[in-house]
Amino acid sequence: MKKIMMMLLMATVALTASAQNTLRDNGTFTLQPKIGLALGSFSGDYTKPAGGQDPKVRAGFIAGVEGEYYANDWFGVALGLNYAQQGWKVDGNTLKLDYLNVPLVADFYVARGLALKTGVQFGFLMNAKADQGDIKNSCEKFNFSIPVGISYEISNFVLDIRYNIALTKVNKNDGGHNEKNRSDLVQFTVGYKFGL
Repeated sequence: MKKIMMMLLMATVALTASAQNTLRDNGTFTLQPKIGLALGSFSGDYTKPAGGQDPKVRAGFIAGVEGEYYANDWFGVALGLNYAQQGWKVDGNTLKLDYLNVPLVADFYVARGLALKTGVQFGFLMNAKADQGDIKNSCEKFNFSIPVGISYEISNFVLDIRYNIALTKVNKNDGGHNEKNRSDLVQFTVGYKFGL
């Protein structure tokens, strides 16, 4: 038992020491390639047909890169570019919305390596498909959202969780139902940060 406790203590010290190195100097830049899981979901107004189901999550992937400028030891500004598979499933059909997203995020470092983040994200529709075929012409080409999240960096590896709250609708017209379909996104990414 003492050996196990000693090993846990040593591991904790090692992780803490690694985390201490993640604090950047003022005025420095970093670049971070990242990849992960995208969970697209529906929000907004939805008229469920009789016997129908509520919209469900569409699981996909997200990949991209993010650059960050460190203004001081507790604040940074990050600009990114990523490709994300979004959309949702409803009544046996899958709505596939793929976006090229440009997040602009403020990072607030509340502890070494630990950041709270929020900002704006501009999404550009690349593909839009449903089970019946291509529906890109019936979808808005732009998606504006507010990302909120948290990240933790250790030994230059960054674990990031964000919820992107969409503010613009997906559909160009509502089919007379006054439905406002919005494409939200929860993303889990792993990245590697290096200095420039």
